[in-house]
Amino acid sequence: MTENLTIGKVSRLTGVPTRTIRFYEDEGLVPRPGRTGSGYRLYTPGDVTRLQLVRGARLLGLDLPRIKSLLDKALSDTCAAFGDELNDLLAIQLVDVERRIEELTALRGELIRLQGHVTHCCEGCPPGQLASECNFCELLTGPERR
Repeated sequence: MTENLTIGKVSRLTGVPTRTIRFYEDEGLVPRPGRTGSGYRLYTPGDVTRLQLVRGARLLGLDLPRIKSLLDKALSDTCAAFGDELNDLLAIQLVDVERRIEELTALRGELIRLQGHVTHCCEGCPPGQLASECNFCELLTGPERR
């Protein structure tokens, strides 16, 4: 890899879109790159490494402040300290994912139940009846009025 990489090359190497790279610069996750005489951004292999870490952390669902903390550790601390920070962040993320799975499982159950309710109720509606006049659609009446 050459020392100076254009934003397009960095994007291809990391899988991070150029627009996102510029956003990460604005957020301080990647330092402002040097520029050519004509204004093109020039990145270093270290910038590529940072972006790969940011991309990987984003794929795990980590937010930008947590990623910034992780980047700081990766660039300034020992592997053990970085590993501790990463494990702490992963534990927090795992709890959040488990909570979201529970919420999505409950939502799935409600969607299946409501789908069955609507199918059953619509079979008994007279032809031409307006949905707003049907007393069986919970989305219009609320579940308490069935």
